[in-house]
Amino acid sequence: MGLFSKSKTPIIGIDLGSGYIKIAQFEKKGNDLKLVNFGVLDTPEGAIVEGRIEKPEEVREVIKQLLSIYSFIGNRVATNVSGKLVTVKELIMDDLPPQELHEAIKWEVEKILPAPIDKMAFDYQVLSKVKEGNTEKLYILFAAAPIEVVETTVQLFKSLNLDLVSIEVEAFSVLRLLRFLGEFAKNSERVIAAINIGHNFTSINMVDKGLVRFSRIIPWGGKRLTDKIAYYFGIDSKDAENKKREELDLSQKDAQVFKAVEEDLNELSLEIRRSISYYFAKYNEGKVSEVTIILEGGTANTKNIDQYLEETTGFPSVVNRLFSDIAKYDPNLFTKEYLYEMAPMFAVATGLALKEHQVVRKKEKAKKK
Repeated sequence: MGLFSKSKTPIIGIDLGSGYIKIAQFEKKGNDLKLVNFGVLDTPEGAIVEGRIEKPEEVREVIKQLLSIYSFIGNRVATNVSGKLVTVKELIMDDLPPQELHEAIKWEVEKILPAPIDKMAFDYQVLSKVKEGNTEKLYILFAAAPIEVVETTVQLFKSLNLDLVSIEVEAFSVLRLLRFLGEFAKNSERVIAAINIGHNFTSINMVDKGLVRFSRIIPWGGKRLTDKIAYYFGIDSKDAENKKREELDLSQKDAQVFKAVEEDLNELSLEIRRSISYYFAKYNEGKVSEVTIILEGGTANTKNIDQYLEETTGFPSVVNRLFSDIAKYDPNLFTKEYLYEMAPMFAVATGLALKEHQVVRKKEKAKKK
């Protein structure tokens, strides 16, 4: 899944979502990062379904438009595969030489993959090495996606004459961005539940001691709220989307628009609690450490969603606005307020764009709206 170019132009991160396609790029200026540009356009209906590019020509045209509307440096890009087609799992393996480890992982994961191993493209990262008795064990984060999905993505960018540096799963991008949190990422007492609420799916990534230890995809996205509002008020999807953005405030529980989506919000909260409980039961002998929920994705801009989830899950919740904090920017092109508003939507695109950048600035915490 990783292909590397010797060119020095900074990577353009392209997040291929089923609702929106987002692009972001940063460049290094001295000891700081500078935002080059970013942009977003709607994904055509049905063009990307459950992480699979169903209409490559339409997706190609959107990316082409984004690259023509906004100014970026070079043609090196990194992108993601996501959705329920992706398998992410932590493995515990013997400490073996690289080639033997590779073969051992292939054998180990055959029983958990949805398709034969020869039909899957996979990658893995060694998270840590621990001693168990007289032997050393490796904790490994394994990720896989169907080869056909990866090949379609490769062909898409080839047709655009773009140099595809890397294809990775969302969990890796999320971790890269969270490393800019500094104290959160490395504080051994605190676990991060990084929750990216996408258009159709939500990913839950548990980050412990700066490492992704558990990842889960649930079939819950912001589109569900839009659809429920449309049904409840008898309006079309466009008006429902506007109503969601302008009127839905999760602190106003008596409002009709809240009542329209209350059941769905309760389901999201329940799935988050279940995921966190499962993580601690399986990976921490049932002992619950301090947890902070960090929200990403466009739905994270729903008014007071952090407050709502804090109340209903019992865990402190903040919105990931690192996009507006980690880099300098040209005030003639961007306002701080606009970057702040767009930050949650661009979390994955930012993580992709940071692939070859080191953490050069650390923030004390994710800002709470």
